[in-house]
Amino acid sequence: MPRTLYSPRLSDDVVRALYREGQRRRMPMTRLADLLLREALGSDTALTVLPDPRPAGPPGRAVA
Repeated sequence: MPRTLYSPRLSDDVVRALYREGQRRRMPMTRLADLLLREALGSDTALTVLPDPRPAGPPGRAVA
């Protein structure tokens, strides 16, 4: 079964900054973004999955 993941849209200025910093560090901007986010979220501990803030729908029905 294919899994669909949320892919957030980043602001153009953020993408440009990530690209320039990735070039400076000689690393892909996706890897840089992952590294920066993990540092900001506290990567020294395992990342925890936060509960979904949306209310649960009726049983047997997916919430979109």
